[in-house]
Amino acid sequence: MPNKKNIEGVKALEEKIKNNPNVVVTTYQGLTTPELNTLRSKLKPLNSEYNIVKNTLTSIALKNIGLEEFAKYFTGPTAVAFQKGDPVALSKIIVEFSKSSEKFKIVAGYLDGKILSDKEIKILATLPSREVLITKIAIMLNMPMQRVATVLNAPLQKLAGLIKAVEEKKAKEAPAAA
Repeated sequence: MPNKKNIEGVKALEEKIKNNPNVVVTTYQGLTTPELNTLRSKLKPLNSEYNIVKNTLTSIALKNIGLEEFAKYFTGPTAVAFQKGDPVALSKIIVEFSKSSEKFKIVAGYLDGKILSDKEIKILATLPSREVLITKIAIMLNMPMQRVATVLNAPLQKLAGLIKAVEEKKAKEAPAAA
């Protein structure tokens, strides 16, 4: 019979996973508290959390919300980064931190509804952020409009130049006629 504390822990994990669609599973064994706090401080601007979890409670929570296949990654000392937002940004920070510490290993991830291996998370970390991709798309969509505007303005600019030239010519002729 599960105790009340474990039941509440499972419910809390279920809510956290439901509310944060980006989850990265890591090992943390051998890391010092200051090293873990450094990672947490890097994740904080992303509205992300990094928590050490109990595998049995996490597995139960994952099964309750229909992510049974993701539960197999929870073995040994496990910590999880939870995030709501850009999965690329989360991946970049986790991968960057894993490069600085041999003891820190990426196990797997559940990002935007898909289970990813550690290799796929590393590939995802090489992509530009969502904001950069949106900006690039906006620039590409705007370029044809700018070209159309330039083509449409060309005759008007020529007409304006012609009117100005005629005006200047008449201005030069007017004082000579007086």
